[in-house]
Amino acid sequence: MGRSFYHRQKLLNMSSSDSGSTTTNGVHQSEESSRCFSLAEIQLATNNFDDALVVGRGGFGKVYKGFIDDGATVVAVKRLNAESKQGAKEFWTEIKTLSTLRHPHLVTLIGYSDEFGEMILVYEYMVNGTLADLLYKPSRKRYGPDFYHLEWDQRLKICIGAARGLDYLHTEQSVIHRDVKTTNILLNENWIAKISDFGLSKTGTTNQTQSHVSTEVRGTFGYLDPQYFLTHRLTMKSDVYAFGVVLFEVLCARPPVDFRVEEEQCSLAMWAQHCIKQGTLDQIIDPSLSGEIPANGLKVFAEVANKCLHNHPNGRPTMAEVVESLVVMLDDSQGNSPGSKGIISKMFLRIPSIVARGIDLKWNNWMICGCKKGFPERFQSEQFTDTGIQLCRKFSLAEIRAATNNFHEQLEVERKADIKVYIGDIAHGNLKVSIKRRIGRTSSEMNMVQFRNEIQVLSHLHHLNLLQLIGYCNEKNEMILVYEYLAKRQLYRHLYPTNNEPLPWEKRLQICIGAARGLQHLHGGTKWTIVHQNLQLTCILLDENWVAKVGGFKFSRMLPENVSSTNSNMFVADNGGYMDPEYLVSAKLTEKSDVYSFGVILLEVLCGRKPMIMTRDEDQVNLVRWFKTNIERGTVDQIIDPNLTDKIAPECLKEYVMVAEKCVRDVGIERPAMDDILSSLRSALQLQDNWRNV
Repeated sequence: MGRSFYHRQKLLNMSSSDSGSTTTNGVHQSEESSRCFSLAEIQLATNNFDDALVVGRGGFGKVYKGFIDDGATVVAVKRLNAESKQGAKEFWTEIKTLSTLRHPHLVTLIGYSDEFGEMILVYEYMVNGTLADLLYKPSRKRYGPDFYHLEWDQRLKICIGAARGLDYLHTEQSVIHRDVKTTNILLNENWIAKISDFGLSKTGTTNQTQSHVSTEVRGTFGYLDPQYFLTHRLTMKSDVYAFGVVLFEVLCARPPVDFRVEEEQCSLAMWAQHCIKQGTLDQIIDPSLSGEIPANGLKVFAEVANKCLHNHPNGRPTMAEVVESLVVMLDDSQGNSPGSKGIISKMFLRIPSIVARGIDLKWNNWMICGCKKGFPERFQSEQFTDTGIQLCRKFSLAEIRAATNNFHEQLEVERKADIKVYIGDIAHGNLKVSIKRRIGRTSSEMNMVQFRNEIQVLSHLHHLNLLQLIGYCNEKNEMILVYEYLAKRQLYRHLYPTNNEPLPWEKRLQICIGAARGLQHLHGGTKWTIVHQNLQLTCILLDENWVAKVGGFKFSRMLPENVSSTNSNMFVADNGGYMDPEYLVSAKLTEKSDVYSFGVILLEVLCGRKPMIMTRDEDQVNLVRWFKTNIERGTVDQIIDPNLTDKIAPECLKEYVMVAEKCVRDVGIERPAMDDILSSLRSALQLQDNWRNV
């Protein structure tokens, strides 16, 4: 109870110091904290978390239909799983945000419970579920494969309601939702739309000279604003981008990312924009809307959605403008506003004329192949057996303690949030090793998955340029990995300003070639194609002879024979600057995702700077973006590491820049394979050697 009191007090301290309540534009704002339920009350409300009362579930946990106040009030009880990505921070952010907001289009938070380590949120009950449920999930009435049919005017009203909720957040509260999607738009018994799930929300800046919040990238694949991804600068226009995706979902009745259609159709946003340019949007419109949408209404709706997806935030409308446009469309659809065309055209750019001609085979193919079971099933690389773990040496905890002198602090060489790395000795002191020990919540299911995954992958790999796993220890809930010892450790320690001499260009090239050889082996040197998925500079390690070895395999994926890609919803928080932008919008993971990340590493090696520097001007925040800008200007020589000035052969630089530019292209199919990259890097080194020997 002490912890509970502390958090309730913390919540009160986070709220405005003013007491009471105020009313702004008819919207009630409560300064009072939400009701704190005991766990016993929650158990009573849900019949002790009876599975018969489950109305929703996901990675976060389960949602139950509950009854409070002696059964007089129906509520939704969201019980967060302890292993959920939604942790304590998101839990308290949601409470803080919703406790102070009351709006007809925001879901009402009634209370919470945090007793005994639980994280439970109690909301008003929304009878008609999520917008996603109604658009493309099978009918809960179980009448065959039927789907709920939302009429066009009804869809417009839902969009208007959700847009008004977001407009209120932006204009009245300076709150950025950061996770706008159809599963976070709920509908009550009167089909009133309400925005939900504020765990990732951020308070925007009120500073007139700064329009963004710098933060790590969080959100959901398919809805993420590309500019937020590239710069880590979050603005209200990031919500607008996501709402543009929602609008296309409403129009097309398909999810934002689908893995069962042709590759170019996987991302709804990209596919819809392509169809708009080709004048063929009618081919992917929900056929149940045939005859319901006025020709001009379809044209304008697509116009608004497309504008929300503008590449640059300044090119997107505000949510207030979106609301105004949708209201005019609804009036026009109902015959109440004959002059609407002129009003809309002043606000949005024109697009090719689109006239609905009926149901297209491509939409039907998606319904048949991609949505029979709701959202597409994800491929699971976990289908592989645990033979790798059986092949690997298992150390006892006593052996690990002996190797590290009982985890002596003088042998500790690295520490992160939940990891400690020690130098150790095994084989009677004849073999020096690195011992990585996970600390903190060692029993976490997610940590255990990553632990087993790294053993599984590395036990199948034996290559000069890949980190060698010697063994592991999982005794007494420990998660310890034992690797070969690499004296010079991570490349970044030698690349960025240190007390050491700057790395010569030839040495940098040799290291890049070594890392490329390791990746080449991952992609084509084993029975399975292995995608690293978390490649970054910290994953490039160096032995005493400067031989590069690729490590960091906890997120890696093994693909079966004849399978070139897999689907993953894993968003690595500290990997934003290296992440393949195509993966961002499609969640489709291929070898070319690693190629993009390797291209970023090549740029770091050349420029001697990190992939993301938040303090730089906007066009320089993202290294890839800055590099491409300088290629267009013909000024690449001005952004290379000053320590390399006049030390790179012109032809070598040309070859190196050419291969790096190919690696970081936006479209995966345009990127080279690791075989070609390795060949280009070897050519660059030969050109450098020839220049030196002249």
